Amino acid sequence: MKINFRNLSFVAASFALLYGASGCNESTILGQGLIPPGDFVNAQDTTINGIIANNILRYDSSLINGFNRYTKALGSITTDPVFGKTHAFVFMQVGLPTSAFTFAGTGQTLDSVVLSLDYLGSKGDSSTSQTFRVYRMAEQGFTRDSNYAYNKPLAYNPGELLGTATITPLALRDSVSVYGTKEAPQLRIKLSNSFGNDLLQQKSDGAFANDSSFRAYLKGFALVPDTTSGTNRNMMFFDMNNANTKLTVFYKNSTQDSLRATFAFNGSSSAHSNFIVRNYNGSEAGRFINTGNANGDSILFLQSTPGLFTNLLIPNLENFPNAVINKAELVITQITVGSSDMNNIFAEPTNLSLVQYTGSGDSIKNVIDFAMGAQYFGGDKKTITNFGGVQVSQYTFNIGRFMQMLIKKQESNTGFKLRVVPTTFADVDRLKAGGTKLSQYNIKLRIIYTKP
Repeated sequence: MKINFRNLSFVAASFALLYGASGCNESTILGQGLIPPGDFVNAQDTTINGIIANNILRYDSSLINGFNRYTKALGSITTDPVFGKTHAFVFMQVGLPTSAFTFAGTGQTLDSVVLSLDYLGSKGDSSTSQTFRVYRMAEQGFTRDSNYAYNKPLAYNPGELLGTATITPLALRDSVSVYGTKEAPQLRIKLSNSFGNDLLQQKSDGAFANDSSFRAYLKGFALVPDTTSGTNRNMMFFDMNNANTKLTVFYKNSTQDSLRATFAFNGSSSAHSNFIVRNYNGSEAGRFINTGNANGDSILFLQSTPGLFTNLLIPNLENFPNAVINKAELVITQITVGSSDMNNIFAEPTNLSLVQYTGSGDSIKNVIDFAMGAQYFGGDKKTITNFGGVQVSQYTFNIGRFMQMLIKKQESNTGFKLRVVPTTFADVDRLKAGGTKLSQYNIKLRIIYTKP
């Protein structure tokens, strides 16, 4: 472990001059304003570079869809050379308009039947298209009362294709007109006439008697992205618990035109699930996952769960000399090699989180500094200029209180877990950062302290 000491009274005058001349020195990488005002004379500065960082891919059994996780990802990314492929499937139910439901009048004739999902937005390249297919589900016991893990595929009948749509996120941004009424942006997939006609034949004392009878007739829908296309570059997000997430039957009867029946998603009774698949085969990240490298991985790959996180160990940190810790910043800096990394398409995460291992298996707890508040603790993305004059993202965590407790033997050096704070599951934000001993961009801990 390399620790470089320097007395700050010696370098204080030249430090600002060097920064002003180059605009791109250690202050840029390690953060300006780290040294507390008035502490230049007595404070000392050390940078610890020997942090052992390992990329970990491990499924977390606690990652469940949950009753109230209504935001769903749908799509497929097949073109990311750094993080590989991500596929997101949606499984969902709709409910009856009323118990003992009947379509109005007699002599009903189908116009069309449409499955719609309320559109929230997308990430990635919004100008490229995705193809989605809707199948009839075959999963037994698909109910709202079941919590489904994100890695659990649910059964559907691939021989019963109900509808297909090819769409770009750009095309979904605008409101839609339905029978002359403006509705919020939504994905609309026209289903087959045979399915619609079959719905028209159901009776109020049969499949339409109650929700239980309806679930037996129609277990749900599986929305499946095309995972074979070599051009998929975005992920779309939808709100299940919205009035625009529904199945609509447009029809007429012997006396009326422009009728509709709405089978809506119901947050209190409709089952829903996201199935997420990550595939790192052939990607750059794939060469650095679960290596077990005792010396650490030189490049870090961080991705929203279910995805990649990093284990951090700072050897001998518990032996740091007795001192008053003014500030201790763990610094993570993005590395980039240009457009081939697709950083112009897939953004870096807005926040990272840092938690401490307790020393008991994979059990974790918040770092003690987290109690000081998020602004003090850090983890937010900041943009800095690297040594090559390129703007990159950087994340810092202030673990000064933890360091002080460690020196007092009131904390243990059990290592840390670094991970992305997800905005939603199947998020495609990702970060490629410097790891163990990767030139000047490696992960490092800079400590400003005063000797007692």
